[in-house]
Amino acid sequence: MGKRVVSALVVIALIAGTAWALYHFQLVKRLANQPQQISSNFSSTQDPEAWNRAVEIAKADRGGKGAGALEIPSELKHYEERYWFLATQVAEIEKYNVHTCQDYIDLAAMLARGELVPVPAVTDTYVLLGVGQRADDSPFSRYEEDKELLDQNPQQPDTQQKTLPDYDSLQKLAKNFNGRSYDLSNPSDRLALKMNMLSALRPQALKIMEEVATAYHSQFARPLPVSSLVRPEEYQHSLRRVNRNAVTIDAPPHSTGLAFDIDYRYMSVAEQNFLMQELARIKNEGRIEVIRERNANYHVFAFMNGSRPGDDLISACLEKAGAPPPEEAHHAVEKPAKVNKKTANATRHRGNPHTARKRHR
Repeated sequence: MGKRVVSALVVIALIAGTAWALYHFQLVKRLANQPQQISSNFSSTQDPEAWNRAVEIAKADRGGKGAGALEIPSELKHYEERYWFLATQVAEIEKYNVHTCQDYIDLAAMLARGELVPVPAVTDTYVLLGVGQRADDSPFSRYEEDKELLDQNPQQPDTQQKTLPDYDSLQKLAKNFNGRSYDLSNPSDRLALKMNMLSALRPQALKIMEEVATAYHSQFARPLPVSSLVRPEEYQHSLRRVNRNAVTIDAPPHSTGLAFDIDYRYMSVAEQNFLMQELARIKNEGRIEVIRERNANYHVFAFMNGSRPGDDLISACLEKAGAPPPEEAHHAVEKPAKVNKKTANATRHRGNPHTARKRHR
């Protein structure tokens, strides 16, 4: 009896060990393929090893160089009214009726219309680091409010997908995107296509990103690490499970293609201070909204025409940004006077980007 128990335990251990080994092999294989998937963003004139070299430089140990005191400008801190930061971005979306993409199919249509432009995985001044890392290889489907609207048949995913609105844009994109074709029935190709589609921005945001990257690279001879670009709401909700800063309001800034994140994890204090001063300068010119997030990112949002929306419109968008209704805010225990003062002064400072500094904590 004892031998049978021992034999059974050995068999169970062997099965468990085999399963773990298979899972580990598949995980290692997927991670090993990620640089290749990212490098599919390269043009034919770029060195296929350029991305790897740029990542090494961006992550390189600074060896204590550039140490000192971190000086966060008021422009990169939260406003006294904490919802004002998000409301400013919502106001810009409302002002220009900016389209926000729901899912990858919607994203493909925006790329086809030229509303978004592909962003290379690496250039002389920046490198995409971690963009699209939460993408999966599932079939493309319609998405709304955290629900897939299409009940996919695993046996015939492609047949059902062809009935979706805007699927033609996805098919055309898959035939030739950044000089590569993708088989939508192949899981590996779907994953690679999704990662490449997430490497896109509106031209207004890309212009700001390139300006900041050029200044940073000129000062420190390192590529600016950019960790996030456009994010469809489908991707945004999945990201929310691991990133509390991924907002889930009706119009998430990243879903517009006007927002991007800069990763400061590997930067020295001197690098961060320089970069924050650059971002503060551009904000004071009225061209962006920006904040230093605690999860090692600078979130940057570019305004469509390089001008900040007026305070009256921002005030009107506070509830859409998640702020409590006025009657609830009036009875709030925490700093009600300051919130009311902010609303009362909205008209007086309307449209003046330099008053932004007065609103910071």
